[in-house]
Amino acid sequence: MRRRRVIAGAATLTTISGCLDSGSDEDETAPDRDEPPFDVTTVDAPGSDAGTVSVPTAEQVQLVNFIRTTCPTSRGMLSHVGDAKDHFEDAYDVGPDGEILVMTVINGTAGSQLSESELADWWVEQDGDWPVGIDESGQLFDAHGVVGTPTTIAVDGTGDVHWRDEGGTTASNLVSGVETALEAAAANGADEESDD
Repeated sequence: MRRRRVIAGAATLTTISGCLDSGSDEDETAPDRDEPPFDVTTVDAPGSDAGTVSVPTAEQVQLVNFIRTTCPTSRGMLSHVGDAKDHFEDAYDVGPDGEILVMTVINGTAGSQLSESELADWWVEQDGDWPVGIDESGQLFDAHGVVGTPTTIAVDGTGDVHWRDEGGTTASNLVSGVETALEAAAANGADEESDD
C-alpha cells in the first residue's frame, strides 16, 4: 500500500513539474490547416537537417517530444529522449526516412521565440543529436492538446496516438510507448493485408 502511495506521489510530482505555455501569439498569416499531416520546420543542427517533417508520416512511428526551451523540465527530458533514440538505433532504421523518427519540437506561436539559427545553437548546448524543429503555426501543438511541456507522444503513420506522457518520464517508458505504437501499426498492416 505504501509503495502505491509513493508511486502516486511521484506521478503527481512529475505532472506538476512541467512548464505551462504562456499563451499564443498566433500568426494570422500562418497556413490554415487544422487536419494532419502537420509540417514541422526542422533546423540544421546536430542530428537534424534543415527542411520539413510531416506529422504523421505514412508507415512511420514517430516519437514527438514537445518542449519549451526555457523550461527546465523540458531540458532535463532531452537526455531520456536521447537514450530512447540510442536504444531504437540498435534494432530499427531511425531517422526521417526510417521506421521510427524521434523528434523534438518547439511551438512557434507561444513562449519565447527562437530563430532557426538560435534554436540550432541551443540544440548544440543541449547535446541533442536527432531532428529538432519549430511548429511554426502551433497547429501540431493544438491538435495534440499540448498546453504543458514536456509532452511526448508516440504516433503511428495514420496519426493515431498510442502513448502519451505529460511532465516527463524515463527512457524505458519512451521505448515502451514507441513499441506500443509499432505493435499497433503492425497489427493494422496485418488487418489491411487480410482484407485484400
